[in-house]
Amino acid sequence: MSASGRQKRFGFWRISLILFVLAVIFLPIGLLSAISDSRPLVTESAKIDSNSAIKARRIAKQFYRGLMRPASAPSSRITLSETDLNEVLALAVRGVRAAKARARIDSAGLTGSITLHLPQNPFGDYINVTANIEPFRDGLKVSKLIVGDLKLSGRILLGIAESLLNRALEGETLGTELLAAIESLAVNSSQVTVVYHPVSNFRHKVNRLKEQVQFGENDSQLVRNYYQQLCTFRQQGPSGGHGALGAYLSHVFHYAQQRSLESGQAAEENRAALLALALFLGSNKFDTLIGALDNSSCRPARGNIGLANRNDLRLHFVFSAALQVMSSSGVSFSIGEFKELLDTERGGSGFSFVDLAADRAGIRFAEFAVDEGSARQLHKVAAEFAKEAVFFPSISGLPEGIRQQEFERQGGIESEFYKKHLATIEQRIDRLALYQTP
Repeated sequence: MSASGRQKRFGFWRISLILFVLAVIFLPIGLLSAISDSRPLVTESAKIDSNSAIKARRIAKQFYRGLMRPASAPSSRITLSETDLNEVLALAVRGVRAAKARARIDSAGLTGSITLHLPQNPFGDYINVTANIEPFRDGLKVSKLIVGDLKLSGRILLGIAESLLNRALEGETLGTELLAAIESLAVNSSQVTVVYHPVSNFRHKVNRLKEQVQFGENDSQLVRNYYQQLCTFRQQGPSGGHGALGAYLSHVFHYAQQRSLESGQAAEENRAALLALALFLGSNKFDTLIGALDNSSCRPARGNIGLANRNDLRLHFVFSAALQVMSSSGVSFSIGEFKELLDTERGGSGFSFVDLAADRAGIRFAEFAVDEGSARQLHKVAAEFAKEAVFFPSISGLPEGIRQQEFERQGGIESEFYKKHLATIEQRIDRLALYQTP
């Protein structure tokens, strides 16, 4: 090849490389600019109260039962109002503090919108997403999907949902089957009726899905080690404050401190300790995800091991701490709120700010324990955990046993009544000795 030919060829590749680099840099910028907005489409989710929680539980159970029926069973149907949908959506996004969602039912079908508040950036403060489902009789179709300024085919949304579920269960087609199970959607006034048929072996596939999100074997073994430590501690006898959660916390995090000197992984050691506590002092149902227990494991201790002299507060604390380890703070706290809302139902214990204090204290404890910047600081304080005031706030003056009618008369969880007591809980937690800078 002549010198001029080589020069032209070199120039071509140089221009191609420059164009590629520009595309890598500017295409994401252009996409972010296209999908972000300066104003939110949804400014408020629906108001949540105890009826919302009860309704969401009923709807979920009804839908699940229909999917679990034998394959030969007739199709099921569920009718939902716009209010039903909005309350369920509000509960679904409550744990995601940056999200607001709304649904609308009209002659065009069902329209759902969600707004995500973005961190500070040069493009826009929000991402607005809208999807429309027209009435259908021959299988689910999303007729319109809008993300910011982009108008996309609804098949994209269905394809993503189908692919994610199928990938979650390697070798299974749960996503495909769930979407195919939805036969029709009809609109009548301000209600939608969905007809759907069972999914073959649905219970088995849901159990498989749980197995897919189980911890790895190494993680499970680490939790098992901590569980055995708790077994040994209990066998030492009831003396020395073994009847209090603080004694177990002190012992297990002293062990975490010793292990972290060798492993160099203080946050991971603390994480395993919290999950072992949830199994030993809470419920072995957590083991569905953790996979730490075997036939050689000792029986869990769930008797008179209290927090503020109450077994129920110990459960709230360890459950919330474990949920925090597995999820975000917002999600785990919304679960606590959901439980309290259900307790306002007739026959329940009523809404309790004392329970919420234990929920929030457990979450904050877990956040502190698994943060790389504070994990070792927790070890330094572990010897003091026998004194509950080090890690658990005063519950004095916090209302509990609030029945549904009274709670809603106060305005529910969006009221100043609720926010005032929640702020009191947060302030008390902030002042705990555990969270003071050494």
